[in-house]
Amino acid sequence: MPTYHMEGAATVASSIAHNGDREGTTVYFRTEKVVQPDGSVVHVPIGSGNGMRGLLRDISADLLWDLMGQPTLPPPVYHFLYAGGQLAKAGSGKVMSSRQLAQLRQMVPHVGLFGGSGAGRIIEGRLRVGKLVPIVAETVHIVPPQLVTGAERSIYEYTQIEEFSRRDDTHRAASAHAIEGAARRELTGDTILTVDAEPAKPRGDDEPATQMRYGVQTLPAGLRLHWWITLDRVTEMEAGWFAAVLRQWAADGGVFGGRSATGHGRLILDTGNGWANTQRAITAGAGSLPEAVDITQHVTQHRDQILELLHQVGA
Repeated sequence: MPTYHMEGAATVASSIAHNGDREGTTVYFRTEKVVQPDGSVVHVPIGSGNGMRGLLRDISADLLWDLMGQPTLPPPVYHFLYAGGQLAKAGSGKVMSSRQLAQLRQMVPHVGLFGGSGAGRIIEGRLRVGKLVPIVAETVHIVPPQLVTGAERSIYEYTQIEEFSRRDDTHRAASAHAIEGAARRELTGDTILTVDAEPAKPRGDDEPATQMRYGVQTLPAGLRLHWWITLDRVTEMEAGWFAAVLRQWAADGGVFGGRSATGHGRLILDTGNGWANTQRAITAGAGSLPEAVDITQHVTQHRDQILELLHQVGA
């Protein structure tokens, strides 16, 4: 079975937030220590490979669930698909045989790619996802040299604190009609009156503030990040399935990190020379994954068998 590998630079299209430590009302980007050529150590904001893999796993699970007709899933099966599941207790007798495991991999490419644990077995996934490493002065010695331009600056010149505010809308007069026990407030001259209710009282210490300001540290648009993905010894169906997952991720906006609902975290992937088909670490060719595989037909034809296998592993 072939192994596919792709890596290159991802350009940040809208600032990325990826929560790490918090100080007061400011949340900072997660960081990792990077040893410099002179032996010094600096903390560099780096996107988690676990975060990217989890994002792709959710997309893949959604794809499988949709193609199966969106069936109601028992909690163990749901957790197995979306979060990897959990091992059965020792001695429970719910241990998947080697034959069942091979059949599960063959019939459910999602499981073959992302793995999981269930029915007393740890199922290793064939997908490897690298971290998102900013190409900056502090990382030029650990990223592929072909991605280095020589114009890289310190990461500290790139990070920024974006500030936001959140208002307590229960204090808005226009919202009073929608809140039980609230009354509409009217402004008469310089005095705020409460109609058909007790006069307005000063806010107590235990009441929410009318407005809160907070900050989020982000990586800015235009910054380049090193990324890579490897499909280790996959079947044609698994490769085709992952091609569909990657297409869906791009169609959904190609986002990574937090606050994506408010426009953050969009990435533009530079796929470089495409997927390298490697054997024993020797590049055998480059191109695309076998996207011609009809994953819709596969799931439709084997839906009942797939559900039965998933119920076994989630039992």
